[in-house]
Amino acid sequence: MSRPEPDAVALWIAATVQYHVITSPERPDLPAEVTAVEAHPVGELDTGVVVTTADRVRYFLVRVQEFDHR
Repeated sequence: MSRPEPDAVALWIAATVQYHVITSPERPDLPAEVTAVEAHPVGELDTGVVVTTADRVRYFLVRVQEFDHR
């Protein structure tokens, strides 16, 4: 079973994580052993962050909770 293509909200969340966690000048420096970091949409409100070092690839899931405050 294939996953549906990410919608505009999922793409926006991934872009936001990419900017604030990976490329923002205000973020702390990455550890020296990290060779690459990328973010991509995984689901409707989830973003995967892939962190690569010389000896392994680690995968983190950034989960966003949707709620209605009306």
